[in-house]
Amino acid sequence: MQVLYCWRCGCDIPMLDEVEFAEIESIYRKAFYKRLDGNPLQDSKMAGRFQLVLDAYERMTGFRETNIKAIWHHQLAQYGPACATCGKPLRTPQASQCMACGAARGA
Repeated sequence: MQVLYCWRCGCDIPMLDEVEFAEIESIYRKAFYKRLDGNPLQDSKMAGRFQLVLDAYERMTGFRETNIKAIWHHQLAQYGPACATCGKPLRTPQASQCMACGAARGA
């Protein structure tokens, strides 16, 4: 876990490394298809179905996320290196320009 600026959220957020994200993804898949005890889902409300995912993210990061969708873009691998000018991460590993300050990559 590493805290980085998230351009979607507009603030510094704990980002998951690949191992942590794989654990979150596994919990998500189980919550999406069946309860962890193997029984079919009875609760059709999204909040009820994915509470285990939100709880795992909080356990890993110490940050209480309330939006299940936000966790999917809080993954380190989705971001590029820090901008040499402003220090914010590039939006993607392939980005050639920082969208926060407009500097060219490596400038």
